[in-house]
Amino acid sequence: MPCDPELLPRDVHHVAHRELPATAVLGLAVHLDAVGEQGLHVPSPRGEAGELEQLPQADHPAPDLHVAHALTLRHRRDTVRAVTRARWILIALVCAAIVAISLVVAGATGGSSEFWSGYEGALARVQEQSWWTLWVLPGLLLALIAALALGIRTAPVWNTSPADSGRRSAYLWAGVAVLALSVCAPVAVIAQGGLLSAHMLQHVLIGALAPLLILLAIPRAQRGTRDRRPVLALVLNPVVAFAVWLGATITWLVPDIHHEVLVRPWVWVIQQVAVFGAGVIMWAPVTDRFVDPPSWFRTGAKCVYMIGIWFAGVAIANVYWFSGTPFYESHEAGAAAFGFSALQDQANAGTVMILAHCAITFGAIAVLFFRHAAERGLEQRLIEAGVPEDEVHRATFDGDLVALAGRTGVPVHTRTGLD
Repeated sequence: MPCDPELLPRDVHHVAHRELPATAVLGLAVHLDAVGEQGLHVPSPRGEAGELEQLPQADHPAPDLHVAHALTLRHRRDTVRAVTRARWILIALVCAAIVAISLVVAGATGGSSEFWSGYEGALARVQEQSWWTLWVLPGLLLALIAALALGIRTAPVWNTSPADSGRRSAYLWAGVAVLALSVCAPVAVIAQGGLLSAHMLQHVLIGALAPLLILLAIPRAQRGTRDRRPVLALVLNPVVAFAVWLGATITWLVPDIHHEVLVRPWVWVIQQVAVFGAGVIMWAPVTDRFVDPPSWFRTGAKCVYMIGIWFAGVAIANVYWFSGTPFYESHEAGAAAFGFSALQDQANAGTVMILAHCAITFGAIAVLFFRHAAERGLEQRLIEAGVPEDEVHRATFDGDLVALAGRTGVPVHTRTGLD
């Protein structure tokens, strides 16, 4: 029956004609939401004592409910902004502390624990000290590594997949350890001191292994992110990503640019960051991070992609092996400190590259092959158990196939033979 405004409770009638403070609106909104689930009860117009009549819920919410909803959304936005500011303040404080500590240590050791001495200082240390004593504490690079780790660990996306948070934490800290050792361990000083094979080993760690571990710590991209992130979708298109990685690799190996890396510490820092960034771009399409891959980029295409990475490494290694001429005069003194000629050191760098690319490529292909075989078998069992085929393929794409099998009671692993 229609509702007479005079028969409404006093608080609802008051809301209809006056503005309430924000706290009162929020409280009333909660009250109305609770009442709205069962209907609003008011005294019957017949005047029968104790008789209540249930009124149907209104088709449209009251204007004050819209206000309450808007205030709630605003509160959530303010909370998110406050948390984001706190994250960045924490990261900034940690980075500043790392830089300060490195400067103090560098001052106490006469600068030998910092990379700002450049090529000549590093070469002098390589020539005068045993290799296992050549540790450094590059504050700026360590601060960047800490910012990366804290940014990933405190990001809201970290909690979107709590089931595998332990595994992702292991990947994250393993990647951080590889990065830290790459810029702090003796290999960093030896590389800056002019040994090309050490420089190549450092690049493999920073540009291939560490990016893979860091990406595996990030949840996979959900379906539809390609449409919401068009710029990332373009950069991380497999063809573009491969071209960016190859271009960055060749650019930093050009002799004139490579010489500047050795003699100018700030170029050295830029190179480390660029090599890591190129590695992230190279691995992102294979690991399905940041944006969902194109529909054609499945297991077979990913294997072809990795073979292309391997072929590029083999080509560069063959140039180093069979050129007959050393490309980098800056590396002659560093090679001599370890008893190598510049040409031998160049050939050793080619060997490091080919071994690393073989391990990376064929390791990735093996993982992709066995994962593909396991997924196909589980997909078939789910479909035979009556799960809709579209749902099965969607779960495979989103990486939730095992979870779907658990919900439907389908065994993930089966035994061979008769059961």
